Amino acid sequence: MKSLFYLILASIVLLASCGKTGNPVWQKSGKNIFGKWTYTDYYLSTGGPGEWQQVKPANQSIEFKTDGSFVATESFLKGATTYQILDSTRIRFQPTSTTSGFTLMGYSVEKEGKELYLYPIDPVCIEGCNNRFKR
Repeated sequence: MKSLFYLILASIVLLASCGKTGNPVWQKSGKNIFGKWTYTDYYLSTGGPGEWQQVKPANQSIEFKTDGSFVATESFLKGATTYQILDSTRIRFQPTSTTSGFTLMGYSVEKEGKELYLYPIDPVCIEGCNNRFKR
């Protein structure tokens, strides 16, 4: 009887340790955004067909730290210091100069985690905008 008690107790402990790790599914699926990214180019359409333009000056970067802090050099979201991943397609950056105090952006990670695309959702970019970053 004592052996059965310990066997059940050990089983419960093992099952409890197999619970969620706290890492979202997107993080395990190659959509991990953490780390430093180089801002390479942006897409812009002024009514006609859009095209990719090289970022100037070159070698601008952004960094997503695991503690929720955000670091940007030069132009892209300069002044934003924190981010919050809302789901597998949206990130909120704060503070920004918008009336709401934040900027909501869509994102996708492509090419086996080597390219990051960020595009404005709120405030929306009517002309069609996108920003490409590379690891």
